[in-house]
Amino acid sequence: MLGTVVLVATVLLVLVFAATIDGFATLGNLRVVLSNSASLVILSCGMAVVIISRGLDLSLIAQMVAGAATFSILINVGLSGPGAFALTVFVMALVGLVNGWLTAYAEIPAILATLASAMLITGFFRFGILRGEYLLLLPKSNPAVAFLSASVLPGLTVPVMLMAMTLATTWLLLRYSIPGRTIYAMGDNFQAARLTGLPVRTTTLMIYVFAALTALIAGLVVASASGTVDFRTVTNGSLLFEVILVVVLGGIPLRGGRGGVSSILIGVALIAVLRNAMTLLDFSTQTQDVLKGLVLITAIVADRYLNPRDTETDTVGDL
Repeated sequence: MLGTVVLVATVLLVLVFAATIDGFATLGNLRVVLSNSASLVILSCGMAVVIISRGLDLSLIAQMVAGAATFSILINVGLSGPGAFALTVFVMALVGLVNGWLTAYAEIPAILATLASAMLITGFFRFGILRGEYLLLLPKSNPAVAFLSASVLPGLTVPVMLMAMTLATTWLLLRYSIPGRTIYAMGDNFQAARLTGLPVRTTTLMIYVFAALTALIAGLVVASASGTVDFRTVTNGSLLFEVILVVVLGGIPLRGGRGGVSSILIGVALIAVLRNAMTLLDFSTQTQDVLKGLVLITAIVADRYLNPRDTETDTVGDL
């Protein structure tokens, strides 16, 4: 229900902005919206899978920056692009496994486990590797970085292609795989899923590894576009809230068990339209954060009433 309301609101906003904002309804602006939304879509895929399983990953942005930083460090010490990427994938998979283990086996609520993970990752990289610095340069001359900044076809950039591939992978995972069915069962009734013998613990490990890998891809997309890895994205940015906002606005309830790729697309469409319009209107960053915060609060309240919790199937501490 919430997804339908958001979709209608997005269409109305597009019509209003097209009539009132110069340059909004142009092909060039559409390309800008797609390119700027690539990392948000990729991150939202990872977060959506986690939330559908009745979890939450607050370390997603920290993982995104850490993954890009790891890749950058390996490139800077002379490792080849494919080698650096393979090693970075291994490192990020380990991070996802740790998050999954803390949630599934140590039985720490996901919100606490991933919050602690985010703090640990950020602190380790900033003070253990970057010696207190915020920025790490990513050389655009490297073939791997040049590839991420290139176009596959005229009008189709590599980030947009990666976004489409991540959406397709998420759709296949949720709709046609056995782990996908387990994910929905966990979100619908975690205790029942566990009592019926479903592999909820191993599936939880897979969920957080998947989220970590989406964070890595998003981090590489952002870093290749800017040429830097900026840890202020974790401490000062609102990207994590935007990711959660996308998922909730799309109609995926925070209690899990519902939603899919179409929900992600609906949520991203509204956020992308709002971000682009506010940029064209030259709104300050602080004003944009206030408006996005209001939208997030409205979405959570709407989610609370449209998807009320069932006390018979809820488990205290799931998140």
